[in-house]
Amino acid sequence: TNPAYRARLSGMSGHAALAQGQAEAAIPAFERAIADADSAADPSLTAGLNTDLARALVAADRAPDAVAALAAAREADPANPQAWLLSATLARRLERLGEAQRHIEYAATLAPRDPAVGLETGVIAAMAGREEQARASFQSVIEVAPESVEANRARTYLTRLDGGTQQTEPRGR
Repeated sequence: TNPAYRARLSGMSGHAALAQGQAEAAIPAFERAIADADSAADPSLTAGLNTDLARALVAADRAPDAVAALAAAREADPANPQAWLLSATLARRLERLGEAQRHIEYAATLAPRDPAVGLETGVIAAMAGREEQARASFQSVIEVAPESVEANRARTYLTRLDGGTQQTEPRGR
């Protein structure tokens, strides 16, 4: 009888399916969870579940549907930095660099010290040919979280920029 509780349980079911590599099975679980979160009038929960749905949709090679899920997440909770970060990442992967830039700029206003936001900011700048901005973003990641996974990636990207390599993003990112 508690829609927020049902939403969380369905979300857990979706996460379990994703963890087992079953993206197609995760999608309806997240969709049920979102419907329950909407019924519970919990915008934060709705936004989080839409970002989870977007991850499942990307894993299922349904990027256009993932774009819509991320738009729904941003609409449900405009203050959710993860929704903006994932929107930027997906837009970049779809080679929509202007859109990616707008999304990452907003994510940075919400989470200015998040190393994942800084890393994505640098990748987008590098892909847009703005090497000095990319360097500054990568360096800021190293300064903010020197022992993080993101800092290690930032170091790799800086090395590539210093070596003159145009490809700044490793395959699979």
